[in-house]
Amino acid sequence: MTKTNTHIIVFGASGRMGSRLCTLASADPSCTLLAAVVRDDSPRIDQPVRETSATAPTFTNAVFCGKFRDIPRTVIVDFSSDAGVLRARALALDINASLLVGTTALSPSTVAALHAASEKISLLITPNTSIGVAALSAAVAAIARTLGPDFDCSIVEAHHAMKKDAPSGTAIRLARAAREAGASLPDNQVVALRGGDVVGEHTVRFAGAGEYIELTHRATSRDLFARGALRAAAWLAQQPPGSYTMDDVLRVNA
Repeated sequence: MTKTNTHIIVFGASGRMGSRLCTLASADPSCTLLAAVVRDDSPRIDQPVRETSATAPTFTNAVFCGKFRDIPRTVIVDFSSDAGVLRARALALDINASLLVGTTALSPSTVAALHAASEKISLLITPNTSIGVAALSAAVAAIARTLGPDFDCSIVEAHHAMKKDAPSGTAIRLARAAREAGASLPDNQVVALRGGDVVGEHTVRFAGAGEYIELTHRATSRDLFARGALRAAAWLAQQPPGSYTMDDVLRVNA
């Protein structure tokens, strides 16, 4: 695939993921960071996104992003909150941009509103933008289909103490992949651990008589999620209106 410039607007730009996205997008020659959106009451509004760059955009709020209407290959990347996602959705519809949502713990009404928007824009909702996690999910499904319900499945995930949702969106995704492929996985066998500064760790176990299989993904830096999000955004920018997943991104870019 020929690389062309992708225009990025980051929602939740002052958060852990948002700040890394802004930094990496600014340094990536295939991207242009159009805006870094924070809350209306944020003290960072009008401050530069990167202190070492005089040409970097400043932090702003959604109200002033309407000027980017109909710029080709614009993708809003959201790592904010349930309320922030709805603002990102409204802006995406207003300026005719694609929307990538990495925010987790979304309410059912917000998810429904997002899917309704996919009739007009290209949409990707993913609890984890890691390329490795997408591969893990596919491997879990393949093993579950092979082993069947005779093997007991369990998932243990660990994250830093500040993570609010438990189990993680990634653990829920892995559980869905296992169950849809026929694995036996009760809810009480999806275990969440919170503590320290763990970026993210997920282990899926299939235990049978006399043997077990474990698959583990460990994140050692948040940059892997930011890079995955930028890769997915570049792909999403070229898609027609509709709802997509990270599996779609990987099949096309394989």
